[in-house]
Amino acid sequence: MSAELNHERRPKKVFTPSGLTDMLNYYRDHPRSVLFAGGTYLLLTSERDRKRQYNELIETSRVPELNHISRTERYMEIGAAVPISRILRTGRHVMPRALHSALSQIGGPALRNQASLGGNLCSPGHRLSTYPVLLLLDVRLELRRSGSSRWVNLNRFIGTEGRPIFEEGELLTRIRIPFLNWDVEEFRQQERIFSSDHFIFCGIASRQKEILSDLRTCFCLGNRQIIRARNVEAELIGRRLPLPEDDRRETALMLQHQIEKNHPDLDPFQAERIRRHMNWFMQRLNDSI
Repeated sequence: MSAELNHERRPKKVFTPSGLTDMLNYYRDHPRSVLFAGGTYLLLTSERDRKRQYNELIETSRVPELNHISRTERYMEIGAAVPISRILRTGRHVMPRALHSALSQIGGPALRNQASLGGNLCSPGHRLSTYPVLLLLDVRLELRRSGSSRWVNLNRFIGTEGRPIFEEGELLTRIRIPFLNWDVEEFRQQERIFSSDHFIFCGIASRQKEILSDLRTCFCLGNRQIIRARNVEAELIGRRLPLPEDDRRETALMLQHQIEKNHPDLDPFQAERIRRHMNWFMQRLNDSI
């Protein structure tokens, strides 16, 4: 799905393809069209900007290839137009727990019946609920256009301006989520979405007996800024659990220095949130033993 917006004031046209080939061909010939499945983001943007008009819309919800969920032993694939509620119905034991938690916190039942995973990832200029989780899970995305397709890692999908990177006539078709053994998966979301105080934390970790073998954390601030504490993660990997209090204080100090160095303009309130959630996550690691 592409979220490129057209500001021209012309009558709306809605194309409702029943197959992927027809949709790709139409989008190739009408690259300024806006693709949508449930249309929840379009409704939100319309409320914020009544003057905005869309020239042409392409509805993707009736394309079978974009509404399919499949599983193998190694990964789960979700079509970009699959509603959030349907993904949740596959069960919390099928998908990573952190992803299930993130999906469960997207609006209410009515919104989850309409919103899609592809739309959640492609919202222009906003990193919404699922993005930090899928980033840590090393998700890959299938991007297709008429005559070609390619797979990209999620961390290469968002450009420097915070918008998805599409070639002309290209759209998101599938999200591939690898199955890995994570012993600890935590997701927290605070404050209203689209507000400057919106805050998301995700942390996942695996261990071999009592030794941390992998650790990944991600913070999303105000729907836009993504912060990874990679130095802290590298320092903790290989440590024995439970982490002693001295190690936790050392980690908190290292995180503070990283924030001050790499994000000097960060709001003190958000910086404190990051430190507090990292400390909470380390406690969760200790509790997992």
